Amino acid sequence: MSRRNPTAVWIVSREGKRGKAYRLRWVDPRSGRWCSEAAGRDLAYARMRRDQIKGELRDGLAGKLPEVTVSELAERLDGLMAGKSPAQTIGRTKDSLRILAKLCDPGHVSAIDRGTIMDFRAKRVAEGLAPATVNKDLRQIRSALSYAVDAGYLKANPLLRWKGLLMREPQKVVRVIEEAEFGKLQAVCQNPALRALLTVAYRQGLRRRELSQLRWAAVDLDGGVLHVVNVPEAGEFTKSRKNRSLPMHPETKAALTAAWEAAPKRIEGGKAVAAWPYVFCWPTGEPFKLDWLTREFAALAKRAKIPPCTLHDCRRSFSTIAQRIGIDRSIVKDLGGWSSVTVLERHYTGDVGDVYKRAMDRIAQATG
Repeated sequence: MSRRNPTAVWIVSREGKRGKAYRLRWVDPRSGRWCSEAAGRDLAYARMRRDQIKGELRDGLAGKLPEVTVSELAERLDGLMAGKSPAQTIGRTKDSLRILAKLCDPGHVSAIDRGTIMDFRAKRVAEGLAPATVNKDLRQIRSALSYAVDAGYLKANPLLRWKGLLMREPQKVVRVIEEAEFGKLQAVCQNPALRALLTVAYRQGLRRRELSQLRWAAVDLDGGVLHVVNVPEAGEFTKSRKNRSLPMHPETKAALTAAWEAAPKRIEGGKAVAAWPYVFCWPTGEPFKLDWLTREFAALAKRAKIPPCTLHDCRRSFSTIAQRIGIDRSIVKDLGGWSSVTVLERHYTGDVGDVYKRAMDRIAQATG
């Protein structure tokens, strides 16, 4: 294969077990090195991508892009990802980019390609990290590169078609806190507010942050409804940024009623209202911190002498128990605020063998 002109891009096909696959090849006019890119099994896509690359080479767009390093991109994510969670989404994406810069030193963002990512993946695995952890890094890097495209630092995301880059993850066993175990947790909990929080977590499936941000204004004890809402003016958001209203489980209503009666009040407009906005808080009105909830729950599990579990396992237990009694997964998804049934099935569903057994018994009865 010889180079015919500076903008030549070739489509190379190869027969495999699953049929014909295409790859693009061209020469980088700046370095003179051969470049390649997988184009999948769709010839139309390969031709479209070939024309895009030829246009970039012809117009010289690669040379006109600003030279932004990976570290600089990490520093600019606060502005590029405005609206995302600063501590969770943005912070973790920054961490992944910084690790990429440290391990692979790609220099400028434009130098990142699939080879760089494969090298990064291999080095992370060599450090002994689990496939799930490596995949989180890869997803965050891919997301950051998409923002880099939007900002004009890249012409296209090199990881847009990334089949084969993610590592295969072994199926995890979902930890389900059974009713007897939950009773032991409640029995060893001496903090009334924390005990009420555990009830809401276990019976309603709220996330840890949703529990810590729950306000009395979102609790309708008369109607028996719990509102999980965003409070933008306070910087409090649900993970999906969606509001949801949940009918209260009887135990939830009883626990929140007791918490309301014990909460300090003040008179406003001739009516008694909570002195502090948060349901689960210290006597000073400060809501329970996330890290404190994590540590305290671990200590409770140890004192209760049950197998190790986390507060988030209450959410997994809510999902699994609901499915065990026959609640449709789409309904469980809406109650828990999951983005899709796939996420619910993959990460939040434990042993529901009894459901399948009952289904087969019904089939057997119907077919004689």
